[in-house]
Amino acid sequence: MSPTASEPPRLEVRGLTVILRGRPVVEGLSLTAPPRALTLLTGPNGAGKSTVLRAVAGLATPAAGRILLDGQPIEGLPVWERVARGLVLVPEGMEVFPDLSVEENLEMGAYVRRQDLARRLAEVYRLFPDLAERRHLPAGVLSGGQQRMVTLGRGLMSGARVLLFDEPFLGLSPRFVKLFRQVFLTLLGQGLTLVAASQLETHLLLPEAQAAYFLDQGRVVKAGSGPELAADPELAEFFHTVPA
Repeated sequence: MSPTASEPPRLEVRGLTVILRGRPVVEGLSLTAPPRALTLLTGPNGAGKSTVLRAVAGLATPAAGRILLDGQPIEGLPVWERVARGLVLVPEGMEVFPDLSVEENLEMGAYVRRQDLARRLAEVYRLFPDLAERRHLPAGVLSGGQQRMVTLGRGLMSGARVLLFDEPFLGLSPRFVKLFRQVFLTLLGQGLTLVAASQLETHLLLPEAQAAYFLDQGRVVKAGSGPELAADPELAEFFHTVPA
């Protein structure tokens, strides 16, 4: 289900500035993420994409700016309360507890919302049958792509309505890249709001992005829909030279 023009944004960032090691890595940045749609942050390495997601998730402290979820300010809230409100960061890479079973890893994602645990586990296993078959194995023995499934599944176990993805395709084989792109489409069809920061495999995300922002040196330099950015002649060299 697509958002309508009259709907307010699910997530809004206004004038965000983040200072690390004495210098601004994000400066005066604003963006909006419409509900039930994909918003893409792209741009060169070091542009500030990951820092934006970390600030929204509560893992980096803004020096200035507002962050609103469904119109309510959240910039002063701790991470756990943002998770309880449905905002979850799926970090870059494969972050699992290697000695815990797959199922125990998934259950860790439900620490703020324990009700309906069995139902949410079943939903994750429907999305990732590989995990259902390996639910009792230590997560550390899984392949990289399967560990990435665990990382995403753990985010879904919280009952997330807004998922933030940092480089969702990093380190994945072509098979898993294709699978995760299909998972993105499935989650959008279920009504979730997705925000992805990506320099890699952008050609897979731009066609689906209702909103897209090209960042450079901590600022938004281009904004539009994904297809509009993909067709922008000033960005053609970047999109053609980023590794596919």
